[in-house]
Amino acid sequence: MKLWVLTTPPPASEDTAYLIGRATSRCTKVLVSRVAGDAETPPSPPGEQIDAILNRSFNPQPGFLSALDALAADCGVPVINPGAATLRACDKRTYVDDFPGMIPHSRVVHSLEEIAKLQDDLGDELVLKDPYGKHGKDVIRFAGEQDSAEALALLAKTPQGGVVAQAFCRGFMAGDKRVIVQRDGGGGFEITAWFKRVPEAGGWKSNVSAGGSILPCELEKDERELAREVAEIAQLDYVGIDLARENGRCLLIETNGYTGGHINFDTERRAHSGDDFARMILRLAEEGRP
Repeated sequence: MKLWVLTTPPPASEDTAYLIGRATSRCTKVLVSRVAGDAETPPSPPGEQIDAILNRSFNPQPGFLSALDALAADCGVPVINPGAATLRACDKRTYVDDFPGMIPHSRVVHSLEEIAKLQDDLGDELVLKDPYGKHGKDVIRFAGEQDSAEALALLAKTPQGGVVAQAFCRGFMAGDKRVIVQRDGGGGFEITAWFKRVPEAGGWKSNVSAGGSILPCELEKDERELAREVAEIAQLDYVGIDLARENGRCLLIETNGYTGGHINFDTERRAHSGDDFARMILRLAEEGRP
């Protein structure tokens, strides 16, 4: 099988390199194209037949992702992950409609007045999120007027679409769990890897890029159930789902269409997850998408 990989300009992230390496072990040939994060359209396909496209471009542009789906359809091959599903995963504003009851109380807001109104309704701090933010960037705690300047700067980045305002969950400060879920061979989804992320002392963001640490952990029954339910809704072939607990209840934080899940985390599940990932690509190329 020949796999065409779209990835970022060098240096590629460690998790992308790992996943490409696992896929390479089961492919006859891997063709790699570099794509800028702000590219409006994908590059032209290689000048030879391909069997599947692996999207590791980290590009959230709507035009790029829709064009990627169209290109894959023209080539008659699956794209992993599909552009339409990746776009919804990248835009946190979609969670309000896609995952009702699974996320902390959230609202899309467009002004300081709307933020203040939500804070009054909830009676506590909020978390404000850039819809396309990643690595814990452009995520702020809003306690009141003293945070107005930072909130206005965040609103200015997305003047039309607004930002996500969410109830601040203190239980999340104990850490969250990244759960890797991918398509199985029976039309459903399977959990292939997981780990816990813990904020640094005195911090509240668990992202490794924000000082968080990765630890091994177990998955509770309700965490497994929620991860699979989220995967069914998200319809990504390979997704990282962040879960945390508040007052004993498991809640969704985020879906990650460009997840890695293997960086700096060496357990018996690591290689197994990579092998499952490679097998999934082969299966989708040979059998088609469910």
